[in-house]
Amino acid sequence: MRTLFLIAALAQVATSCSSPAPDAAPPARRTDPAAVVVRGVTFRDAQGRQLIFRGYNAKVDGIFDVKFDDGRAPNYTFNSFDEASAQRFEELGFSALRLPISWSALEPAPLRYSAAFFDKVDAVLAMAKAHHFYVLFDMHQDSYSKEIGEDGAPLWAIVPAPTTLLSGPSDDSRRLSGPVLAAGFSFFADATASDGRSLQSAFIAAVSQIAKRYVGRPEVLGFEAFNEPVVLNGTQLGDFHARLADALHAIDGDAPVLFEPVATRNQTDRAAEPSAPFSHGPGGYAPHIYTGWFSAPDQHGWESQDPAVLYASMEAANREALAWSCPLFVTEFGCDQGAEKGPKWLAAELDLQDRFLASSTAWVWEEGGSWGLRDGARAEHAATVAVMSRAYPRAVAGDLLAIEHPSAGHLTVRYRATEATKLLPHEVSASAAWVSDYKIVCDGVEVPAERATGRASFRCPWSPGDHVFELVGAAR
Repeated sequence: MRTLFLIAALAQVATSCSSPAPDAAPPARRTDPAAVVVRGVTFRDAQGRQLIFRGYNAKVDGIFDVKFDDGRAPNYTFNSFDEASAQRFEELGFSALRLPISWSALEPAPLRYSAAFFDKVDAVLAMAKAHHFYVLFDMHQDSYSKEIGEDGAPLWAIVPAPTTLLSGPSDDSRRLSGPVLAAGFSFFADATASDGRSLQSAFIAAVSQIAKRYVGRPEVLGFEAFNEPVVLNGTQLGDFHARLADALHAIDGDAPVLFEPVATRNQTDRAAEPSAPFSHGPGGYAPHIYTGWFSAPDQHGWESQDPAVLYASMEAANREALAWSCPLFVTEFGCDQGAEKGPKWLAAELDLQDRFLASSTAWVWEEGGSWGLRDGARAEHAATVAVMSRAYPRAVAGDLLAIEHPSAGHLTVRYRATEATKLLPHEVSASAAWVSDYKIVCDGVEVPAERATGRASFRCPWSPGDHVFELVGAAR
């Protein structure tokens, strides 16, 4: 979720080019109307509607791997995202689930890809299809590996090989340990794993197994390359992102491949801007934002409660995304929901995401601590639900210009009509946890809406130019 590393003088990220073999089969294209693609600095569906994602990170046992089979205590325990969770996810209007994936669950031994892992992923995608949300495959790690830290790589992919294996419970103090730092630096230096392959080659081959299995599935939003990378050489990080993107795009030519900056952005609230756009196919810029909670100098858990102090980080994230020529997707943001100021912080961050038309997935759906929308007993934080379930435009038939919330129970969306989407409906979230007795208004005139669990779709009369649609109802 977060990192405590503070590393100075990071090199600027660069990219390098590579191409598939001349005789390689052409990549698949995303043609399903609901499939997610990237067009310029926006996410779209294959019909051309502009998409905004809101949702959560959620863990699934057997996909997120923190257990041991040799008698050691697990690093920690958690409730798996399940069918009841997916139903509630839909009710609250969420459209994207970031699914943390452990390399150790996917490939516990070299070139032995786990059938049980894929069975679990199959089940998640079935829930996504049934409950109308997308899944972002997040190649996750915290402290590099469960064997020496918290979660991530399998034992055979730790270089240098550890002299001591740890057991649970774990905590964030492991993130600064010598073995964790050494293993992470070895990965980005592309050292040789115990089976003779380079670490990155083995990792990319493993992620490619996921891409091959699920190519053509419209529920798959895309892939996130590596959670919270810690690397001293920015060129190494850029080269890794390029290699992975090239490999995945050789399979799924339209798959959004999201990439993060160096993880110290969690403390500095900004990252180096690239000298050139991302040039390795459809990409997405995916910073994490924990401003006020992990920022340096310390803000003592957003002690000021001043929304203005949160602006600079999001504004910088937007500039960074534009420099990459990629859409902005904040794949983690969150804070202590047991504190009264926790939901207030989330609301302020959502205001900024609306302002910059950013997509997001909050950390975290459910956990034993107090950061989740639910606690370890699966009880919801009511104030958190009230904030996070607020309406947003899921799909806009045109070019999105602005998202505003003039008052409680009121969403206003400005957009520019396009010829390509003139016959298509708009879609908004409309959770009963946030609004009731709502109506849809296009340019001041109420229009009929097709209402479903957590969302509504409708068509506005078409004409060239800029327009407004609104969801207006009674606030919960």
